[in-house]
Amino acid sequence: MTLKRIGCMGSVAGLVWMLSSCSSGPLDGPLTTFAIHDLDQVTASELDVLKRAQPETTRDRRESVAALPQAPTVEDYVQLALSRNLAIVAAQERVLRTRERIAQVTSLDDPMLSIAPFGDMAETAAGSVAVMTSLSQRLPYPGKLDVRGRIVEQDVAIAEQDLERIRLGVIADTRRAYWNLYYSVRAIEVTERNRDLLNRVREVVSAKLRTGATSQESALRVSVELNNLENELITLRQNRITAAAMLNSLIDQPVETALADPGSIQLSQLDLQLDSLLAAAESSSPELQSVREQIARFREQREQARLNRFPDFTVGVTYNLVNDHGLSMAANGQDQWWFSFGANLPIWTSRLDAAEREATRGLVETAARLGNERNRIAFRVQDALTRVQTQQRQVILLRDVIVPEAEKTVEASLSGYRAGNVGFLNLIDNWRKLLSFQLMYESSLASLERSVAELEQVVGQDVQRDAAGPEIKP
Repeated sequence: MTLKRIGCMGSVAGLVWMLSSCSSGPLDGPLTTFAIHDLDQVTASELDVLKRAQPETTRDRRESVAALPQAPTVEDYVQLALSRNLAIVAAQERVLRTRERIAQVTSLDDPMLSIAPFGDMAETAAGSVAVMTSLSQRLPYPGKLDVRGRIVEQDVAIAEQDLERIRLGVIADTRRAYWNLYYSVRAIEVTERNRDLLNRVREVVSAKLRTGATSQESALRVSVELNNLENELITLRQNRITAAAMLNSLIDQPVETALADPGSIQLSQLDLQLDSLLAAAESSSPELQSVREQIARFREQREQARLNRFPDFTVGVTYNLVNDHGLSMAANGQDQWWFSFGANLPIWTSRLDAAEREATRGLVETAARLGNERNRIAFRVQDALTRVQTQQRQVILLRDVIVPEAEKTVEASLSGYRAGNVGFLNLIDNWRKLLSFQLMYESSLASLERSVAELEQVVGQDVQRDAAGPEIKP
């Protein structure tokens, strides 16, 4: 939201200044200065948030995050995102803001003080009335303030579940961005290794060309393939920049900040069962918990509607100051005072009936939403689990069988081509297959981790990983 300076109400309090938009000029000073001058009791952490929320034109572009180790892992980025991501900060502040409503709704209304200091006052036997005063206080029916507080407490609980949902989303987005960066880096390394391998082929082709053992077409084909690799590297490097920018944005630092390349990882064996995952989602999913809190809120709302059928009370005291002279010769100037008692009459039952029906229909609505949310989460868990299991099998097959055999095939083809036993087209075809399988392996590995991140987001907690398998090196 862009803050506007008002030019027509300069003497109005800071809150009105912040909300008004009758002038089109932007706020001159930074948000931190504005907060110091116009907000009370701003903590150091809140000032830091206001500073980081400023546009990049006023922020220090040299700001960087020094909390990352030299070779950060995905969990290092996750922890940093949890501490710095502004979406999480906003959700946390929403919880705190909603909690402040509890004291507001559970407090009594302000007492009413009435003073009539002048006018055509009453004349009494005790003397003429000089000043009339009264003080009254409205007292809600017992239980009404408590139920109002419980309704807001449910709003707080709903906000807390929304915070948890955002937190899980940030964790999943951070992991996905990290694995996108991982794949871009590994794909660049794989492509560069294959470029080196293709340069070896070009040396063999050049040697054969000098002896007349091959045609110029073979040399041109190698040159074309090398140019294709350079073109692919341009795209992969662009993808790396994009992945790093996304990761930087999630940890709230300038998008162009240089990030270290992800290191080697280990493939964990994931023995996941659908029943246990669904049970975990039932107890941990913030989407399900939020609907349950809404059901509880409608129960309290129905109780509030029931209590509204009972009257509220008003108690008061009146005191009149009487002069010691008046029309009567016996005027003694004795002041008047008395207590009063009143109550509203909740007789318009159609309004009260509608309020109870609204709460009841809200219960039915949220119960249906709970069932629908269970079905939706069950599908997402099943879908993510299937992808995890499939991609895990693909990674193992590519790592242990397909890629090693493709590497041996290329080496054998290169040796055979040198000896004249293998044709050039077969060599290039085998080399292309090796490149494709190596990129497929890195892509499957990154996709596996992204699918695990999505599964953990849906379930609402980290999945259990078994002992790590052999180290996977780039």
